[in-house]
Amino acid sequence: MKTAFTASSFNPHAPEFLANPYPTYRYFRDNAPIAPVFYTLENNEQTPMGMWVFRYEDVRTVLDQKDLYLKNAKASPPVPGNSPIAAMANMPNGLFSMDPPRHGEVRPILDELFAASILNIETVVRNLADQYLDRLKGGQSFDLFADYAMPLPSQVLREVLGIPDGHWGGIESWVGRMVSGHDITTSVANQFMAGTCTMALGGYYQAMQKGCPFHAESGKMFDQMVNAGEARGILPEEVQQTAVNLSLAGYLTSVFLIATGVYNLLTNPKQLALLRSRPELIGNAVEEMLRIDAPAQLVDRVVCEDTELGGVHLKAGTKVTAALGSANHDPLKFHNPETFDIERDTTGHLGFGEGIHTCLGAPLLRKVAPIAIECLLNEFPNLHINGTPQWQTDPYLRSVSNLPVAI
Repeated sequence: MKTAFTASSFNPHAPEFLANPYPTYRYFRDNAPIAPVFYTLENNEQTPMGMWVFRYEDVRTVLDQKDLYLKNAKASPPVPGNSPIAAMANMPNGLFSMDPPRHGEVRPILDELFAASILNIETVVRNLADQYLDRLKGGQSFDLFADYAMPLPSQVLREVLGIPDGHWGGIESWVGRMVSGHDITTSVANQFMAGTCTMALGGYYQAMQKGCPFHAESGKMFDQMVNAGEARGILPEEVQQTAVNLSLAGYLTSVFLIATGVYNLLTNPKQLALLRSRPELIGNAVEEMLRIDAPAQLVDRVVCEDTELGGVHLKAGTKVTAALGSANHDPLKFHNPETFDIERDTTGHLGFGEGIHTCLGAPLLRKVAPIAIECLLNEFPNLHINGTPQWQTDPYLRSVSNLPVAI
């Protein structure tokens, strides 16, 4: 007899949850909207993963109250000494990990520089899409994730940042290791490799800041962060860490959205037919893809002082994990939320997060994804799934990890 599901038995790394987390999210919203979650180790010991928050209203509270729910615990004393470990521990945060008031000083500068860097990126996206699709036309099938959704946004970001083309393959490899190492179920060796790659990527950007032996392309995002950004008060170490952040998250959100978004279209043929008949819906379709399968499912915060959330007392120092994927499926916010509807009013979805840490790369994704999907559908009118997709093994992420298709 199968044991009934309970909050205490929840395993966030269970394959059935990773393949479809939304029934579990519904259970939590209905029965334990703010609950402690644990990861079960191989020896059956449980290690806490923090308090998870599942309802839309509570998730918005966590994201909006920037002075109460922080990215980091209160500042700790500097690590003494001149060792590499001390240097890493004392490194300033990149934008993605900054808290107020520093975040409010740096974010407007980077928003401005990023907007200028992507002004005319649509032509680049369309040209790259055409190149990748031309390579795929000769065959009968391909892996949409590996052959299209992954390389296209990656090359777009390389262009935006101004990274030398010959270097980008190594950066992609480092980023892949870093993503793999974030999954706590992976091996210790993979986790150490992820740390090594993080340091290597930081070292790469440090070298490029100093122009030894190579430079970013003049006028592109990294060059502007080094010159205009530092001239306006962004520290060199903050530029370095923000570049690492952008390399990690700057294109993977687009990768996951394109792959899983196309998966949702191909498994909802009426919606696919509607989009083909009304291509002007592509922008709203992308927003619905973000809502129904947010690439970032979970985001972490730390409570900086005792507070109450949804009737639950939280002590200062408590790790709180906001389940964006659950909030986006809350029926109190979205009618019939399990239905993929490209005509839906998606206002208020949390696919990019919310508040001061709303995804820096959102404007780029909103340029890349519509063009990438539109070009794909136009090129292959008979595109269909031709195999069994697998899913990412990290509950913080939501994406197919492969998508076999035939044309």
